[in-house]
Amino acid sequence: MPSFHPVVAVPARNEEERLPHLIAALARQTWLAGGRRLPVVIVCNNCSDASAAVTRAAAARTPQIALRLIEVTLTGGDNHVGVARRMAMEEAAASGATVILTTDADARPAPDWVLANLIALRKGADIVAGRLVGDPQEEERLGPGFIRRAGLVARYQELLDHLAALIDPLPYDPWPRHSDHTGASLALRTELYRALGGLPPLPLREDLALVSKARAQGARLRHAPEVEVIVSARLEGRAKGGMADCIAAWVEEEEAHRPLLVEAPERAEARFRLRRRLRDLAAADGTWRNALTERTLSNMPISAAEPPLALIERLAGDEPDAPRTMPVEAALSYLEERLNNAAESFAA
Repeated sequence: MPSFHPVVAVPARNEEERLPHLIAALARQTWLAGGRRLPVVIVCNNCSDASAAVTRAAAARTPQIALRLIEVTLTGGDNHVGVARRMAMEEAAASGATVILTTDADARPAPDWVLANLIALRKGADIVAGRLVGDPQEEERLGPGFIRRAGLVARYQELLDHLAALIDPLPYDPWPRHSDHTGASLALRTELYRALGGLPPLPLREDLALVSKARAQGARLRHAPEVEVIVSARLEGRAKGGMADCIAAWVEEEEAHRPLLVEAPERAEARFRLRRRLRDLAAADGTWRNALTERTLSNMPISAAEPPLALIERLAGDEPDAPRTMPVEAALSYLEERLNNAAESFAA
């Protein structure tokens, strides 16, 4: 794909054990066939271990990787992953990349990760989100209770997203798809990255903020099931509130024999229906704001200058902190029944 010039951007903090595995995974990319080299930007943020040294050594053993390693000491409110990831992505954009891919220091992209992302972009996506798969060996060490919980959550997320695809279908993100869009696997055109003003340098969920901003401006987000990354199942992460904290909470809840709670599907379904309603009204005619005000959102302020897609993100966007009130088993039963009766439920 000669028209694409991809660069991988990665933030890292004290990852001396895992960064060599990331470099090795990137060196196995099928996209490298024919003598290509893959530029990789790694920002080592406040590292107190040998992350930089082992990364340089790993890259030296793999000449197909063109490494740009930046060591920084961030202070105060800037000392977090959002600033480090933004620095890596900004460096990638400045290098002449036409596509910026980002992943995490403890991730291992599948051998076709780069190629699959570029194919999805060539098919019309503006931003591509990869599917995350837990490291099977690390998950095994967490015990059968954790594996059971992880499986139930994965099934719940799959069924819930299938429901969303039925209620609010998107031609550029059809089913089958997945529901992940995190910094462990994102790819976007550099021109879009620049148009968005770059990655929001937030201390938490900077990746979700970038995706939301892109969708608000009309970017076509594809949750490509063929784009896959293995992610760590460790209990101690580098970013507060990240995946490691979630996994640790599951382990603690399992040991305490507490039920696994998820967002009630009825609540999520109301959000999906609001998205569809907003999208339909926006596409119908120029009077959609009056229709929204009078029939749909009379208790919610609507700015005359706010674009329709931005309104969808603000009023019916993702809710990663949605209240978890229903046992997952009950939620699965509800979703399975809804999907089994899809033809009747969504005929309207």
